Amino acid sequence: MRTRVAMLRSKSLGGVEPRLDKEARALAGAGYDVHLVLWDRDLSFPPEEVRDSYRIHRVRYPAPYNHPSLAWKLPRWWSRAYRVLRTLQPAIVHAADYDTVPPALKAHRDLGSKFVFDIWDFYADMILARVPRFVRRALRRREAQAIELADLVILPDMIGRQRIMREPRKLIEIMNVPEEGPVVPRRAEGFTVFYAGNIARDRGILELLPATEAMGARLLVAGKGPGESEILPPIQASPRARYLGQLPHEEVVRYAAGADVIPLLYDPSIPINRIASPNKLYEAMMLSKPVIVSDGTSMAELVREEEIGLVVRYGDPVALRAALERLAGSPELRERLGSRARRLYEGRYRWTQMRDRLVRAYDILATTTSEEGAS
Repeated sequence: MRTRVAMLRSKSLGGVEPRLDKEARALAGAGYDVHLVLWDRDLSFPPEEVRDSYRIHRVRYPAPYNHPSLAWKLPRWWSRAYRVLRTLQPAIVHAADYDTVPPALKAHRDLGSKFVFDIWDFYADMILARVPRFVRRALRRREAQAIELADLVILPDMIGRQRIMREPRKLIEIMNVPEEGPVVPRRAEGFTVFYAGNIARDRGILELLPATEAMGARLLVAGKGPGESEILPPIQASPRARYLGQLPHEEVVRYAAGADVIPLLYDPSIPINRIASPNKLYEAMMLSKPVIVSDGTSMAELVREEEIGLVVRYGDPVALRAALERLAGSPELRERLGSRARRLYEGRYRWTQMRDRLVRAYDILATTTSEEGAS
């Protein structure tokens, strides 16, 4: 009998997000019976779906993204998610971020499921809305308690280990690296800058617009987020920019493959941004694309050390334009940086390495689950 795994995620963007899809396929390919329990906040997808080698169960309940009112919606999501877990009776529950921990811990206590805590982002630092300090402190304590209780903790980058208060029972790093496959680039005319991700004020999108306009470059933007009302109107009004909407991941990769540079301008004044390890960085490596990143972040340290892009001070329009002009004016520089990025990807950041690490950790967990059940 195959070991059943239930993976929880409070989003259903694109049907299922790339990281969760890769993890689910990795485990299913290793012989696990994998089920995803997702929150479909936009009512955009069917309640049940089979993808590749795993099954999706969706909690279809309307709720916003990145809005304070979400706090009132979470308890119902937790209740409905646990109802699905109770039906599935999984041996292992895999919680992706803290907003999926309550039903996972209840299954851990009541159903005897092993508890895996996959920390994509530290929740207390991820909330950009203004909340009282005591609320953030309470969230940090709760997150720390969940880490202590987890049978396995997963981080996307070990630099995040510094934010863990106490040593977990078992900790592994599963980086946000892409899974390589054939890509047909979507090429725009002229020097092209492509941003895909969270449409938010802390990602430097509004700074990119005048910089690309001034030098006659093209700016392509894709994604969804809390800053749409502020950021999208000037993008849509610009003759040099285009908003592509929320794209399937396959299309994001195609546009990235056709671009000349990938910007990752995270505001370092926000703590979670300083240690961010986005999959777009590793996709750029895979596609041999140079990046522009913000100084004061862990990404900047990597980019400098490995010479795979340029580093600028966040919010400095002169430095940003100079970096873009330098890349636009030198195809040789773009080629050199991109080639170094590709070699780095091949040596250190392939998904197969992460897949094998994840499966090994799960096999150990499943073995202890079987032994405890037999005793």
